[in-house]
Amino acid sequence: MGDQSRKFTPRQRNRRPLGQSSSKNQAPANPLPAPVKRGDYWYVAAPLSSRLYQKSGLGQTTSDGGILLLSEEVLFCHWHRHMPLPYDSWFTEQLDLDSQHIARAVVFDVARSGGELVIPSVHLKDELTETIHPSTWAVRWRRDQSFGKEQPEAQARWACTTDSVDIVELLEWASNVKSEGYIPELYIVDEEMDVTMYRLDNIDMEGNQKTWNQLTETEQDSIRQFWSQKLPWGDGWYIPSQQQWAWTAVGVEHMSGRLLRREEGEWLANILSNDNQSSNVDSLFAHLMAKGLIIRPGFKFGCRWRVYDAAVEKSHAPWLVQTESDAPSTWEGVCLSVRLAEGVHKSWVCIIAQQDDWNCLQIKRWLPGKN
Repeated sequence: MGDQSRKFTPRQRNRRPLGQSSSKNQAPANPLPAPVKRGDYWYVAAPLSSRLYQKSGLGQTTSDGGILLLSEEVLFCHWHRHMPLPYDSWFTEQLDLDSQHIARAVVFDVARSGGELVIPSVHLKDELTETIHPSTWAVRWRRDQSFGKEQPEAQARWACTTDSVDIVELLEWASNVKSEGYIPELYIVDEEMDVTMYRLDNIDMEGNQKTWNQLTETEQDSIRQFWSQKLPWGDGWYIPSQQQWAWTAVGVEHMSGRLLRREEGEWLANILSNDNQSSNVDSLFAHLMAKGLIIRPGFKFGCRWRVYDAAVEKSHAPWLVQTESDAPSTWEGVCLSVRLAEGVHKSWVCIIAQQDDWNCLQIKRWLPGKN
């Protein structure tokens, strides 16, 4: 049994009741009018429309001064602007039309809860949509920005924890969004209707360690001599020498010699024999080593590798790396991997092979106003 003597205050979860406002502001003396259906949207007439649009960026304007809201915006206005729902059976009808209606409304609510201005892409003006990716759900302005005068800071998508992950498509989206000058963001809603926010980035991991081509001829010759003395050790090799090993990025010092695991030894053997034929993963290993990085097993952290940009004795590994083939298949798995990585002060990175190159997708948790 858990220790029930501990004193703590559980976090209050937002239950978002229907028919009851969550706003701390006093409700207007005269009830606000309910929105009415107009095409695929819900129409709000002036003067209420002007206040909702100008102050909160809600809806898209119409020629008569009204605004058209999406169903998730209707719920947001119901919870935070004292606006009644269209009619009693409205919510269940919306859910019957779209089973993800609840999740989408929760994501929209949470994305705006910190004072950020989040506007669905379908509401954007033509001059802005040219730089917005077709797969983007909404764009976000910081709380200190003016959505009428400034460009948004981020483009965002959302998903549920049980949804499958297409890492390649996600990388392409994030890269395109970044190239247009926006921050790629992802909002994940779980089965308790909590939302965790992430920022994505296509990064280039680089380190300060010597590569093979940066070793002197004397150092290369010494490596060849040491390798000729290797002995099998498990799946790898042991080099029984107490002399100075010239390439500290490769292997680990142990038992008065050098231990090289299998992928290190096979990669080194390819270099020494000038053999460029290697497996897919070995090619990735070679790519990372050519970046001056140190690659160590990630077994203890549930990933393929932990990757250092400086000497192991002088720094912690900034990244936990997973290959595309071993990456989680659902957002639940990705969220778990990211949480584990950040719990040990590292970033989770998935590496994807594309057009004879390798691309690194970094996913980090993000909280508006705090990081």
